[in-house]
Amino acid sequence: MASTGTLFLIFAVTFIREGNAQNTFVNVNCKENVGQYGQQSLLECIVQTTSEASDIQIRVVTWRRQGADKPALVFHDGRIDPKSSFTFAEPSWNNKNMNVSVLIPNTRVADNGRYTCMVMTNSGDGKGEVNLKVTAKYSEPIISSIPEKITPGSNGELTCETHGGYPKGDIRWFVNDNTDWTKSSKMEVKGAQDGLLHLSSKLPLLHGSIFSKYTCIVYNATGGKEAEAVFIPDPEVEEHTAVYQVSGESVTLECSFTESPNSNDELIGMYLYHDAKTQEQVLYYHSSPGPEKISPRIRYSKRVEKRGSLKKHTITISNLTVEDSGIYRCVYKKNVQSEDIRNVYILVVSEVAPYSVSKKESEPDGSEECLPLMLIIGVTSAVSIMVTMIFTWLIVPKVKQWTSRRRIRNVPQQSNEYVYEIMTKNGLCPLGASD
Repeated sequence: MASTGTLFLIFAVTFIREGNAQNTFVNVNCKENVGQYGQQSLLECIVQTTSEASDIQIRVVTWRRQGADKPALVFHDGRIDPKSSFTFAEPSWNNKNMNVSVLIPNTRVADNGRYTCMVMTNSGDGKGEVNLKVTAKYSEPIISSIPEKITPGSNGELTCETHGGYPKGDIRWFVNDNTDWTKSSKMEVKGAQDGLLHLSSKLPLLHGSIFSKYTCIVYNATGGKEAEAVFIPDPEVEEHTAVYQVSGESVTLECSFTESPNSNDELIGMYLYHDAKTQEQVLYYHSSPGPEKISPRIRYSKRVEKRGSLKKHTITISNLTVEDSGIYRCVYKKNVQSEDIRNVYILVVSEVAPYSVSKKESEPDGSEECLPLMLIIGVTSAVSIMVTMIFTWLIVPKVKQWTSRRRIRNVPQQSNEYVYEIMTKNGLCPLGASD
């Protein structure tokens, strides 16, 4: 059997000869197709002949991807080259079958491209071309955040990642319901060894943002939506401490990075922010370069005092005014981009102290000293009344009853003769007396 190089040389010479002879007996018609990564793909071409041609037999079939060093399938001398990576679509194919379509068993990104199918028959030669577009669906996107916990209105960054797709797709960001926010993001594309792509899009979050929902949507190369992920800032209300002070006084705020001041967390500094109508910095506490020190802003210059170390210290603000009211946050930083909110205070500064009383009302008038005596008198009176009632209701009736019984027992007993004498004097006769 002739070598593959010799075969193609013969085929090329024959093809040119037949083309110059204005051969119109054989045509190869092909259809465009889309192949899915990891699945079978069909390259469809059919040989069509004119009515003048009869008893057509195929002598040579060659499939080649443009730019490839070797053909993908070669049929010659009634057999398929065993080195072919493609197979005919019809398992029982023979040289009288005009369907020269082929199957790609396991489609790869490398199979993407344009293919040429060349056919030589006993009645002439023909050529057809087909384009295979390999696609791979992107994975479900995953959104991560820096810092890990993000609350509405805080600084940070969201990253949406997806992989395993082809060709290049797109990642778009939407805030709340359907407002496109992609213009604020930046996407990066990386290729893997298998040719599949990894997409990554970063969306910075600026302080004061009021968005409550971020949606990352992955689109394929044709603009079709493939998958999405949703990120919702932590709705948990920040734990805070309420502090009330009077204008002119001072307030002390504690800032602590961790419950263990000796932890190994490396910090570059801490900001103390004041939020009212707008956010402003009170001071920056930095540990490098040089020794630890604070840098207060102009409005707080000479009004702040620090005690302690960076990981656990107190900040005292003196000469408070009503304008100092608002929310104070201790925000620690491990690097330039990261922020970690640790302590939150709500400070209310008023012109006068709440629940204040006048000097006259606050002066002692001796009433507190009389209170125990009045209490003793009241309790004594109540006990006396109760004793009197008990004596009236219970003791007096018993005494009366006892006295009556005693009088009855002390009456002298009279004899029968005395009774008889009294009755005779009154002209009464005893029962049973004779006339």
